[in-house]
Amino acid sequence: MTSFQNTPNLPSVAQKGSAVPPRSSSVPAIVGNRKTRRAIKKVLDARGVEPLIMPVDALLDGMTAVDLTAVRRAIAHERGEGNVLFRCAQCNSPVYLAVSHTASTGDGRGAYFKHYGGTPAECDWRTPDVMRDTGAGQFGGNQEGEPHWRLKHCLADSIRCDPDFSEPVVDKHFINIGDGHRKPDVFTTYKGKPIALELQLARMPLITITDRTAAYRAAGIALVWVTSAHELSLLNNQNFRDLYLAAGGRILAVDAASYERSEETSVLHLRELSLEPCIQHPFAVYNRWRSRMVAPDVIFMPEGQRHAEGQRAYAAALAEKLQAKAPALTEKIASAVPSGADLNLVAAEWSALAKLVGARDLRQSIQDELPRVLRWLQAVERLNNASVEDKEVAGKMVAACAAAIVASRTGKHWIPLIEHVADAVPAVAAVLTPELRIKMVRLKTSAGKLHPFHAYHRHMISALHPWLSFWLLAKAPNGMAPHQRQP
Repeated sequence: MTSFQNTPNLPSVAQKGSAVPPRSSSVPAIVGNRKTRRAIKKVLDARGVEPLIMPVDALLDGMTAVDLTAVRRAIAHERGEGNVLFRCAQCNSPVYLAVSHTASTGDGRGAYFKHYGGTPAECDWRTPDVMRDTGAGQFGGNQEGEPHWRLKHCLADSIRCDPDFSEPVVDKHFINIGDGHRKPDVFTTYKGKPIALELQLARMPLITITDRTAAYRAAGIALVWVTSAHELSLLNNQNFRDLYLAAGGRILAVDAASYERSEETSVLHLRELSLEPCIQHPFAVYNRWRSRMVAPDVIFMPEGQRHAEGQRAYAAALAEKLQAKAPALTEKIASAVPSGADLNLVAAEWSALAKLVGARDLRQSIQDELPRVLRWLQAVERLNNASVEDKEVAGKMVAACAAAIVASRTGKHWIPLIEHVADAVPAVAAVLTPELRIKMVRLKTSAGKLHPFHAYHRHMISALHPWLSFWLLAKAPNGMAPHQRQP
């Protein structure tokens, strides 16, 4: 049976009788998060064919929470392989992507680059190292706390209920990998295949997570990360976000109820927590944790499949709830977009949808040239669904629309969206010319602040194009549901 726990991000409340109030100008006054101190101003980005010197603000301010996780994981993974993705433009030392503990955005606007320990201290952009005790230091010198020990044995007891698993070994099985060894919290086999289960209840460095994942994969051992189903506030920590946002907003947990289900069915069950979008007027779209019991077919699902299914489920949930609360609104607006007709003809529908999801009003959206972007996204969808004989024409339309956006007054601020769609949709990547990509890079790194317009208009874009909603809206739930807040 599916159950729900209401622990969403608290959205802002729209003004009574209107959508989110418009800004006073076409360029927002507040950019990023002022509590985020970025000592490193530029970095050498080695992710492309040729390394590029990128202003940090232009690189980070356009990142969604999903982007932030992906880049952090890529940096940690490549470091484990001996490669460096980013270097300080001042001293050429490797840097990593950290997150401000005082930032509330949850996306790239709350992030900054930082030197690794042991790099040259004379760099003008270097920030002091800060020691944070994790792991054993959190438990007074012991290797683990009582909750960790209890849940670890609850996990082992759950495994013992299923005859397809071998007797679980807790904290005693050393696995030789290369020149070293690993000792998973719980080791077992499932239908003869080796399985390592690691229980994460505290902050763990991302490099540790990626190193363990790579080591177990190299040894042919499936690794399953498990957390507690009760301490949901822990999932606000960036180290946990790095786990579940890379898995389509899904994370496995163990508790007494999952053990009872395992015992009742003689099949291992864990609790899966997954992000679900919710709509409640007059609040913006917010997230909560959806909870369900899952069996080995989901527990051992490959991460790529888990991520793809999680994104699809998130988009489907948003589309279903929009249809239930505002039938035909999105269709009416969408039908007016591709023709380039005056959207004031659907002003009433736009206003109703904006109030429902917490989006910008039509005047501000037109000022930010959102209709031009929506026409491009519709062209992208036609290209992705086009027959072989129609691909060429559809591709030219996508390329032309993208070029028009880049050349427009607000083009610089829509580049992160174009880049994401090109990464997510191979057909789009194939039609964007090298000349346009060079122009995008030059514009993105040009003088002047890059404002993440996709973030300002994320609710309307997600409502009209739900396949982008996970990238735009997925983030850690925090606090109580709006209707549960104290007056």
